[in-house]
Amino acid sequence: MTNITWAGVVTVTDDRYAMLACLAGQWLVEPQPEPIPIGEGSGYEDKAIYIAVNRNGNACYCGKTTPTRVLNRGAAATRLSQHVNGSESKRDEWVEYWVIPLHDATPGHVVSALEKTVAARLGIPLVHRTRMPRQRT
Repeated sequence: MTNITWAGVVTVTDDRYAMLACLAGQWLVEPQPEPIPIGEGSGYEDKAIYIAVNRNGNACYCGKTTPTRVLNRGAAATRLSQHVNGSESKRDEWVEYWVIPLHDATPGHVVSALEKTVAARLGIPLVHRTRMPRQRT
């Protein structure tokens, strides 16, 4: 049995990416206005917001990176490979991703707030992002 992933309803376009990247304000390193195939490196950013998209270009997932160790490739690519290696449904659904690279000095609370804002703008439900406490019966 595979887990169900969010199939997305909003297509990430160059213009939509530009609007989302602008939300980073002073923390944006430089826009990367092209989608990157899953499995390919994103550069050498440590902190970033990433958006996984399906074959139709619909946003399926929005995540953040704030690694605690030095990586040999971009943190977004590293984090996405962790996602797809741990989930057959994500491996089947996600084909590309977009990256909003942030300066290393970006405070953690800014990264978290930006992730939530980007997810909201893309209509990605946050329920998939939060562990729900188990109901005890």
